[in-house]
Amino acid sequence: MQFFDQYDLKQIENLDLFAKQVVEGFIIGLHKSPFHGFSVEFAEHRLYNAGEPTKNIDWKVFARTDRLYSKKFEEETNLRCQIVIDTSS
Repeated sequence: MQFFDQYDLKQIENLDLFAKQVVEGFIIGLHKSPFHGFSVEFAEHRLYNAGEPTKNIDWKVFARTDRLYSKKFEEETNLRCQIVIDTSS
């Protein structure tokens, strides 16, 4: 059973789908999670607050600014979805 013909596939080959909202996930992947993690994806610097782990301090920024900044990272998770197209009409 053929769902799409070659013309239809050509029309959607460059289609990118993105989640409308961030979700909690369990597997590392390609969309952003609402939780902050320690993955490779750097998010931003923010001022260091006393009591936070010192391992997140960016010492190079401290050397330039003489102020303590923490690195903040974003965790990524996989998003599984199914697309259903009603072609009955």
